[in-house]
Amino acid sequence: MLRIWNLTLVIVTFFLTIFATFMTRSGVVQSVHAFGSDAALARLFTIFMVSILVVSFGALIHRLPMLRARQDFDSWISREAAFIVNNWILLFSAFFVLFATMFPTLSEAVTGTRMTIAEPFYNRWMAPVGLILLFLTGVGPLLGWRKSTLVNVRDQFLWPALATGVTGTAVLVMGFRFWTTGLCFALCGFVTGTIVQEFWRGANVRKGATGTDLFTALVGLIGRNKRRYGGYIVHIGVVLFFLGCAGQTYKLSTQLLLKPGEQTTLGKYTVRHDAIAIHDDGQKQIITASMTVFENGKEIDTLYPAKWIFHKHEDEGGTSEVAIRRTPGEDLYVSMPTFDLATQTASVQIVINPLVNWIWLGFGALAIGTGIALLPERAYSFAAATATLEGAAGTTAAVLILLILGASTLSAQHVEHRLVAPILPRNELERRLGQRLVCLCGTCSREPIGVCACGYAADVKQEVARLVDVGKSEDEILQYFIAEYGSEELLGAPINRGFNRLAWLLPYVMGGGGVATIGLMAARWSRRRRTELRADLPAVDDQLIGRLDDELRGLD
Repeated sequence: MLRIWNLTLVIVTFFLTIFATFMTRSGVVQSVHAFGSDAALARLFTIFMVSILVVSFGALIHRLPMLRARQDFDSWISREAAFIVNNWILLFSAFFVLFATMFPTLSEAVTGTRMTIAEPFYNRWMAPVGLILLFLTGVGPLLGWRKSTLVNVRDQFLWPALATGVTGTAVLVMGFRFWTTGLCFALCGFVTGTIVQEFWRGANVRKGATGTDLFTALVGLIGRNKRRYGGYIVHIGVVLFFLGCAGQTYKLSTQLLLKPGEQTTLGKYTVRHDAIAIHDDGQKQIITASMTVFENGKEIDTLYPAKWIFHKHEDEGGTSEVAIRRTPGEDLYVSMPTFDLATQTASVQIVINPLVNWIWLGFGALAIGTGIALLPERAYSFAAATATLEGAAGTTAAVLILLILGASTLSAQHVEHRLVAPILPRNELERRLGQRLVCLCGTCSREPIGVCACGYAADVKQEVARLVDVGKSEDEILQYFIAEYGSEELLGAPINRGFNRLAWLLPYVMGGGGVATIGLMAARWSRRRRTELRADLPAVDDQLIGRLDDELRGLD
């Protein structure tokens, strides 16, 4: 099945790979990742992309009779149908991101005004799409191939649904917001319940058939169907990834100037600035701050955020080396974007990032699941022997240690090198504007001004504070910046009016079109199935029907 569909996806994937290169090399998209503008190269890429589409789809159309599926769906309550719906959602995601990336260029060509599509716009649309994909991750393994009966669906969904209810109730009792954090945790419980149920049932069946212990039966089960159970481990990686994403709604950050001996509190952490030291390793000048960290009043660590200024590149501002304290529940980041050696004053940025390490653990589980699916048969030959639980626990611990160590790489970000007094939001209006307006400094990938620590963002925040003080509303402040910059480029998302309305309407149109297409496919398939069933029935013999009726009446 799905031969034409799969080949179409292959063609589109290759085309989008070339199109992405075209965007970064031609200058049609303004980004820190672009390599400049080259009109001649843009023309060559355009010719190449048109050739890809014409030749590939031309060959596909020419060979349609050879590619038509030999099988069809038996039921839309099946794993095949879940794959189709999953494909449509992924296609929606891909083309939505493509459209949003190209919309500033399209808007400039049509209206002459360039704008910005930044993080808040993507998050608004991709969060619900991601939750739907997470739900399908749990639904797919519960549905049977070809057709699932109602009894089968009831039995398969019982324990995962119970896990969903327990998880959802727990997170609500703990005070988490239902949208989107609570719902994400509940769906993670659903997917985890599905995967645990699949492993538990399969391992118990194999244990009874082979007489081995449960762990050996589980390893043998994976060895006999590597792709299936390796895929389930990949699903566990997806759950861990979503857990890490759900924690981002509780991310806390602050930025302020600290002199030696001064401290600030964020969440359960208190950070005290002790001193700034400077030394040179021959390649760069290293300015390091010493920050003592307290948790609920108890000293727990000392962090050393630093600024590296490389020789012969002093005018580039240097790099900020972020000091990170990692725990399973959250990370504490402390950075020093700017400093003043004369007064030992440091501009300190502190971020509490909940559950972020689960994202990296999720990618580790994804890699492990993929590796299991690709391992040769002989790798599982040891499963015939009895394996001890202690060995299994040791192996699991070793894997987790490697994953945690692999995720401990420090990150760095480029910032402007000058002491900037942080402008913190004083009220909810300034906090919202800090997310709606983006930084145009050119080095931060257009982060919201409430996040960026550079001098450009500080200037915009000062202007926002001034406008709030004179009584301007949120819409009036946005209009002020549009008039000041002559465009909507400072806005993270286009205002829903005029041509910009297309950016807000297209996701609805794409989503509705996908639902309508799936509905038409279902209706067409149902009509075809009814026609095939009627064609398979034998010719009706009226005399035979009459005799059957008489005999049935006699039985009554």
